[in-house]
Amino acid sequence: MNQQIVDQLAKDILSLIGKEHPAQQNIGTRATTLIQGFIQKPGVGDSLANLDISKKVRLWGSQGSGMQILLHGADTPKRGSPHDHGQSWALYFQVSGVTEMSTYQRISGAPGRPGRAVLEKTDQTNLTPGNAMFFGPLVIHSTQHSAPPARWIRVTGTDLDYVERLRFSIERKEAVIEQKYS
Repeated sequence: MNQQIVDQLAKDILSLIGKEHPAQQNIGTRATTLIQGFIQKPGVGDSLANLDISKKVRLWGSQGSGMQILLHGADTPKRGSPHDHGQSWALYFQVSGVTEMSTYQRISGAPGRPGRAVLEKTDQTNLTPGNAMFFGPLVIHSTQHSAPPARWIRVTGTDLDYVERLRFSIERKEAVIEQKYS
């Protein structure tokens, strides 16, 4: 894939953030339009389809800091547990296949804090190619891929491996801190 095309996408998304706080209007709507244009550029779709998605693929960004543009995928059925992205935001853009996206409200326990956590599912959406969902800080959501394969681009405000965030267990009614690196 032509790195200049990816660099331009990142520059354009960063310009949206520079003008106003990341929100549905600028990241959720305008960044989605930018990613749709990126996907339609010659060779991009084929390049994304051929990347090894056994782990996330960093398309743009520096490990440990700043905005990240990542490619994720599922070639076998997968179901993720509910989680948040801490104080970061995220935009999930569906490239191919379907991501079943659920959002939750925490009805017991303190927002953004580990400990007791009872969740109530508030929405479920099938994210289809060309569509996206924006999640602000502390928004609890989960992904599921019942009918792989699927590919999606996730743009985040920072490298989530270095951010304290929560992973929820519906069965145990608890939230635990998840952070890969400090």
